[in-house]
Amino acid sequence: MRSRPLLGIALGGGGLRGAAHIGVLKVLEENGISVDLIAGTSAGSMVGALYAAGLPLGQIEETFRHLPANLFPPAVSPFSLILALLERFGLIGYRPRAQCISLPRGLLKTDFLRDFINRLTATRPFSQLKIPAAFLATDLCSGREVIFAPEGARPYLLRSPAQQVFLSTEPLGTAVAASSAIPGIFVPVRVGSLDLADGALKANVPVHLLEAWGARVILAVDLGFSVEAADVESIIQVLLQSSDIMGQTITELRLKISHALVIRPQVGAMKLTDFDRIPAAIEKGTLAATLALPEIKKAIWQARTEGGEEAGDLGEKEK
Repeated sequence: MRSRPLLGIALGGGGLRGAAHIGVLKVLEENGISVDLIAGTSAGSMVGALYAAGLPLGQIEETFRHLPANLFPPAVSPFSLILALLERFGLIGYRPRAQCISLPRGLLKTDFLRDFINRLTATRPFSQLKIPAAFLATDLCSGREVIFAPEGARPYLLRSPAQQVFLSTEPLGTAVAASSAIPGIFVPVRVGSLDLADGALKANVPVHLLEAWGARVILAVDLGFSVEAADVESIIQVLLQSSDIMGQTITELRLKISHALVIRPQVGAMKLTDFDRIPAAIEKGTLAATLALPEIKKAIWQARTEGGEEAGDLGEKEK
């Protein structure tokens, strides 16, 4: 990696819509454009972790096309949840045999996702990534931004210890699970004394990490929000919709004040169970990146020129 990295890519959250990131990365690879830094939130952390660990894009695509249906197992049985709710709101009387029943901290677990990522990446630590990467989560107790990244990135990324937590020794699976734990949907991920949840609470497309890290060109992949299209027929859809609405303004403001080149794959709404739509999401990412390719090449050429480097042919792989 250069003393000052050239291209950084910020992969945004969006549930299964995150498969679109694979299409974007495919276009970059096919055009010989190397990624020097990766930052990701939620679904972006999943794709980013696999790519940063050195998995070939073909393998990552196959992994997403065949994601296990039990990727997010329930944290509590429906009967226990209903009973706990009825008891909590005083609709049924308290009974001694129900003493062990309590409202869960989330509906789904991230344990399988954590183990799944660790298995695919051989529990590779951040210090051994092929591409330096940082993934974002949020500490639910303090509201601080939690950054998972290599130790060498600490001087760049830890700008305010009062508002940030820096973690460098946790495995990739833990970082992905924490970054993806949407409040109310997923049980928070415990790391030491921290209860970690979705990084989208702080930044759904973490361009600020790449800016702090020194990337000269930043490509932000914003999967947007499915606010208009999503249905609200279940408690999970209600929670996902609410999360989208809360995060929309934050993301728009962050991207507006950044110098990032933003591309927005038009994936549309996807439920957590829409595994059959993953191939279409990948194609949407490919299309969006292809349309933005001239602008991406121009930004890289300008950055190289201003940095005094030989611009070269962007159609050839960097040596």
